[in-house]
Amino acid sequence: MLRRPDRVPRFGRARRRDRHPMSQARRLLVLRWIIVGVWAALLTARIIVVSTTPDADLTFFGIAEVAVIGVGLLVIAGAVLRGWSLRRRHEDEALALAIRRIDPTVWLVPAAPTPELRASVESVRPDVALGHRVTWAFGATEASLWELEERRATRLLVIRWSRMVHVGLEDVHGDGRSWAIAMHYVRPDDTTAVATFFVRAAPGSRRMLGRGPRLERLVADLARERIVA
Repeated sequence: MLRRPDRVPRFGRARRRDRHPMSQARRLLVLRWIIVGVWAALLTARIIVVSTTPDADLTFFGIAEVAVIGVGLLVIAGAVLRGWSLRRRHEDEALALAIRRIDPTVWLVPAAPTPELRASVESVRPDVALGHRVTWAFGATEASLWELEERRATRLLVIRWSRMVHVGLEDVHGDGRSWAIAMHYVRPDDTTAVATFFVRAAPGSRRMLGRGPRLERLVADLARERIVA
């Protein structure tokens, strides 16, 4: 059975769930009501001051109300962004669970397609529009590319090798920032091929790993684990 490294982005073990799944939502709800309460208190105080002292300077109340409204908008924007992030993570976790049901021994890596990978999928599955988030499932002598499509796990591509020649990093766009993993391998029929892909920072994330210790460790582990005599 393959050894699964613990220091690279993957779906290897189930995440530890929050003991109180609704605690974040409750805290956000409390914060919203606090903001509404502060705004209502300021508005009430403003009305009282205007009614008792018509000539009073209301600059402070205006600034305070604008600040409260701004904080409220930031909270709403943060909640929307967090909702999107959680939805993407849950989709990745659902895809990982579906793959594990088919083969519990594979090593899962959250990835994003490079232009080369898109072309490879298009040549095999011209009817599929590849999204921005995919998952590689690595086995001993083959790897499969998966995507979640309308709550259904879809296997888009399978590559098989008799020997992995080289696993390294490739600057896809030549700008020094778009580093992808390139796997040069020999197919069972003795023909050579290459597969490239970006690595996402974590399940649910759209941020890609740049060149650094995490990506280099992943390359080293792939090279060590995938070479088959």
